[in-house]
Amino acid sequence: METEYQTPFYKQIWFLGGVAALAVFALCFFAIDYVSQPDEPKAPEVENKVIASVHTNEPLIIIARQQGWIEADATEMTSVDAAEVDSLGEAFVGSDIQSLKELQYFVALKELKSGAFAHADELKDIVIPSSVEAIEDGVLAYCPALESIAVDSANTHYDSRGDCNGIVCTWKGKLMLVAGCKNTVLSKDMVYIAPQAFKGCTALKELTFPERMESLGAEAFMDCASLRVIDIPKNIRFVEESTFKGCKALTVVTLPKSIERLRQDSFKGCSSLEKIVCPRHYVPIIENAFDSFNATVYVPEGQENKYFRDKEWKRFKDVKELR
Repeated sequence: METEYQTPFYKQIWFLGGVAALAVFALCFFAIDYVSQPDEPKAPEVENKVIASVHTNEPLIIIARQQGWIEADATEMTSVDAAEVDSLGEAFVGSDIQSLKELQYFVALKELKSGAFAHADELKDIVIPSSVEAIEDGVLAYCPALESIAVDSANTHYDSRGDCNGIVCTWKGKLMLVAGCKNTVLSKDMVYIAPQAFKGCTALKELTFPERMESLGAEAFMDCASLRVIDIPKNIRFVEESTFKGCKALTVVTLPKSIERLRQDSFKGCSSLEKIVCPRHYVPIIENAFDSFNATVYVPEGQENKYFRDKEWKRFKDVKELR
């Protein structure tokens, strides 16, 4: 009679041990994989409080109703309502709203498009939310009454350092003003002014540029109808397209020695211009920058003939030596 074969005990132990090791390895693998998975972004916790009512900011309530941010018959808007808005579209374009401090509660906003608040003629103050990561040029264009601009202190992309009444960011490692108003003060560390930064700021009468300024963006001061005198910083090489277009009160422009070119329409519509100071020995190139030539141009001693021979500069009323 044949004896039934049995697996030796030590082999059973090895087999069971191997199975257990594989099970432990698999559990560890799945655990590591689970831990390494990024957490799903969580919506910020928002305190539910009333931020506007028909008594405190009726224009905002009306817009919120029209946009469906609150019920059609609602008389209040809460911070929770605002936190659910992820795009403004053209809700505030041309509106008669006077205050947008409540914008700070719109914490789902990531981007503010160009002209988002354009032609809001009565807008006086605004607070940019902490969530905003991108702001396009001209976001506050043609807001003539604007006098206070602030960025929420928790925003990591933009700020209003030194209570400058403007929106500031870092671009190419240097400070840039993205948007300003009639009360904006430029810090000594400011290097760039973005295109359309002051566009349509009709109440702006004067602005002092820091010496480090390197670039004034296209249309930066377009239609600043009360701006009277401009002393362009010493490091500026080009006046970009339409930078001062429509500055009809502008009477005196002082160009730096560094200036090389005045681009298309950069001073078009400056009908009150009386004096242009250009201390550069080499004649700057003009690309249809002016449409009014009643000003007198002041140039370095002995350089009058160079300017008189230039087909654009010779169109001005007169060219005289600087004394």
